[in-house]
Amino acid sequence: MSIIFKRRIYHLDKVHIKMVYLFVVPFIIQMLPFNHRGFLMSISYGLLFLILFFNRDLMGFKLMAIGSVMNALVILLNNGKMPAYEPFAKILNLNLTIKHVFVQVFNMKLLLGDWIPIILPWGRKFLISPGDIFIYIGVFVFFLTITEKRSPTVKLSRITDQ
Repeated sequence: MSIIFKRRIYHLDKVHIKMVYLFVVPFIIQMLPFNHRGFLMSISYGLLFLILFFNRDLMGFKLMAIGSVMNALVILLNNGKMPAYEPFAKILNLNLTIKHVFVQVFNMKLLLGDWIPIILPWGRKFLISPGDIFIYIGVFVFFLTITEKRSPTVKLSRITDQ
């Protein structure tokens, strides 16, 4: 990605992300192995929305928030589990996880769920949701807009050296 866009994406230390220390908590909550996930997912997405809201001025975070809202909506409508389109999951040889529920018929309830098949060149297969696409684009935009900020003294010295 850096070569294609001729940018370094490794300047995360130059970006002030508010509440960055809490970013991992919603994802840990989502991985907890509880069958009744509705309440846990509400806490997880509530915390994630709070973090995204406080960082809404950073490029890409609004797209991440839109995708997260889409995912949260479909998960909360399905008792804390992401619906996955079973026919595509079977074609890709994917198993059901504790975070998912299979849906056999494509309907409005699945529209925001995991139904978009992805097969990576190295063989990894999975289903993603429309919300995931917004999240991935938001992350991509965020990393592409991170630049190394030079201090004013560095800029001034370069001007005077010429």
